[in-house]
Amino acid sequence: MKKITKALFAVMLLGLAAGARAEDKYDQLAKELTEAGSSIQGKKIAIIPFSYADARDKASKDGSVIAERLTIKMINMHKFEIIERSVLDKVMNELKLQSSGMIDASSAQQLGKVLGVEAIVTGTLVETSGGQIEVNARMIKTETAQAIGASQVTVEKNWIGDVSSAPQGQSQTYQQPAYQQTSYDQPAPKQIYRRPRGEFEYGYFDLFMGFGSPNMALEFSNSNSNIYLSALGITAAYNGPYNSVKWDKIQMEGFGPIAMRVGGYGNGNVGGAFELGIEKRNIKPQNTTWTLNNSGTGNFTFTTNDYLTMTSFQMGGDLMVRFTKKTKVEPYLGLGIGLSLNSINMPRVKGYTNSATFSAPTDEFAVGFMFNMPFGARIRIGEKTQLVTELRYQLNTMTFDRGVTGEQDRLTLSGMYFNLGIGFDF
Repeated sequence: MKKITKALFAVMLLGLAAGARAEDKYDQLAKELTEAGSSIQGKKIAIIPFSYADARDKASKDGSVIAERLTIKMINMHKFEIIERSVLDKVMNELKLQSSGMIDASSAQQLGKVLGVEAIVTGTLVETSGGQIEVNARMIKTETAQAIGASQVTVEKNWIGDVSSAPQGQSQTYQQPAYQQTSYDQPAPKQIYRRPRGEFEYGYFDLFMGFGSPNMALEFSNSNSNIYLSALGITAAYNGPYNSVKWDKIQMEGFGPIAMRVGGYGNGNVGGAFELGIEKRNIKPQNTTWTLNNSGTGNFTFTTNDYLTMTSFQMGGDLMVRFTKKTKVEPYLGLGIGLSLNSINMPRVKGYTNSATFSAPTDEFAVGFMFNMPFGARIRIGEKTQLVTELRYQLNTMTFDRGVTGEQDRLTLSGMYFNLGIGFDF
């Protein structure tokens, strides 16, 4: 009886040892791959389901089970941050990559960029006799697509589900993945991942023309009180000197802005745009009022249209809010700021801008600050085309000095514009 008991005990020990050895194969895989990746420990990696080397079904359950068991082992070793399987599958589907071990060098690099992983673990399977599966695993560095480590074990198939059948008469020849022989002299082409656009998301390019008659506020100011009207090209009974000569509301004529705008909306109602434009304005003949030394208002007449001419190159950004999403008519409201580069010509005003002597004309260059508030609508007239109509308040203010000591002159152009243009979706 004792002999029988000892024999049964020995058989049980052998069975447990065999089971432990079988289970230890995954530990062996995890340990050897972890040691191979010692240079990247503490960083992100991804484990891709394995595939059969004889080109059978790439989505085999066997490869997924083995990859899942290896993932658990490597998670428990706490050496790497491992990407979740659901995240990996989603990205691979978006990139149209197969979830299998037969992944090439370009795909490995593409996954590295999109997922932010330093390496991927992948490999191939070979079915052997007795229901066993040979696992050939590799750790691939995504930056170079170089295999930095490998491990080979044979595991028991102890899960439910048939091994995908190999084609009849076809030998199970193991194929070395192409990435192991990648040339590192030439970097792989850069892969760009573009996320899918939302239902209401689009970009646009607009060209439009502005119409309007803005007003100008113009002031010549000098802290030394040495402004003479004759130097400003004005004939008056009392020539000066003055510390301030100011017009609050001068009517302007001209054209513009002629502009282009590039912008877009996300899936919500808020978007943005960048604008470039040009506008040219001059003072038209008129009766208006002026102020001398900031006290009292008198009548003044501009008899010609060339007392002051300005050309303005404008650039700025807008915050845009739409009230509907991709409807036939899409109303919007904007708020924007920007800069202007302004050329100012005053043919009868004296200064030091053109010569060392105090003489006319005065030609100034001034950088201005811009503010605008557009309210308009995009009216869809084609699949990718819109008519753009817009009412806009715009302000452009700047300072200059005629090259005169103590001078601080200011010009502000402001008013309502009507813009009409054409827009294109992209």
